[in-house]
Amino acid sequence: MGEDVSVLKSEIVKLIDESRDVEVKMAFYSDERVQSIMDRLNKEWERNGYKGIPLDYATVDEIKMLNALAKYYSTHPSNAYRNFMRNAYGIPSPKIEKKSWWRRLLGL
Repeated sequence: MGEDVSVLKSEIVKLIDESRDVEVKMAFYSDERVQSIMDRLNKEWERNGYKGIPLDYATVDEIKMLNALAKYYSTHPSNAYRNFMRNAYGIPSPKIEKKSWWRRLLGL
């Protein structure tokens, strides 16, 4: 399991921190889930005298979450940046209205 976690951490660093796409970084680090996890990790990292990197203090579940978000933001940069800008300006994300099966069938 230790190897799996180190691979996931390496992927996060590669996809986000080593990315040249600033929009991807902005979108990733502005995600509320990422902010919450990173706040805790940075406090733990600071408390331990800045040994290693903040990701070294993450749980397996946190690493998996960060890795999934890193993959999403690195493969969907335009959607991610759009969401980032909406959040920055306080514009709510549009709600997708699901039509019932009958409405879709009848074309309504």
